[in-house]
Amino acid sequence: MLIKKVLTLTDGSELSRIALRYAVEICQQFNAELYLLTVMDKIPSYLDAEVSHEIFERMEDILRNEVADCSNYCETAGLQCKSEVRTGLPYEEIIKYTEEIDADLIVMATHGRSGISHILLGSVAEKVVRHAPCPVLTVRPTAKDWENNESRNCEA
Repeated sequence: MLIKKVLTLTDGSELSRIALRYAVEICQQFNAELYLLTVMDKIPSYLDAEVSHEIFERMEDILRNEVADCSNYCETAGLQCKSEVRTGLPYEEIIKYTEEIDADLIVMATHGRSGISHILLGSVAEKVVRHAPCPVLTVRPTAKDWENNESRNCEA
């Protein structure tokens, strides 16, 4: 199996940073390219247009800073990564981007929701696994990952 391109996702959570660490290690092992993606959900149309525009701009700034921090973490680890911020339905944008870059592997965190929250909120990871054109490594961190989280705040 040859892995040339790895896509990982960030949403600013500790879980996504742990998944980033896995992606970096995989890229180092396979000498693969790393792509970093974050997807902003569309602002619901029922919100006030002026308020939603301000919220959207703030969220976009926060996510762009997150992507920049994670890109810096990758560079510190000796990897160049290509990053992208998109807006839309997260799993759809993830699949589109995966196809555009012809990724060989997706590495993403799963938040591990179950029960009613899973039913109501759905699972982006589950939808990506079902529709992805390549293998998906879902990372559900162990206690060891939390203790040794070198990627906290995406800093090495």
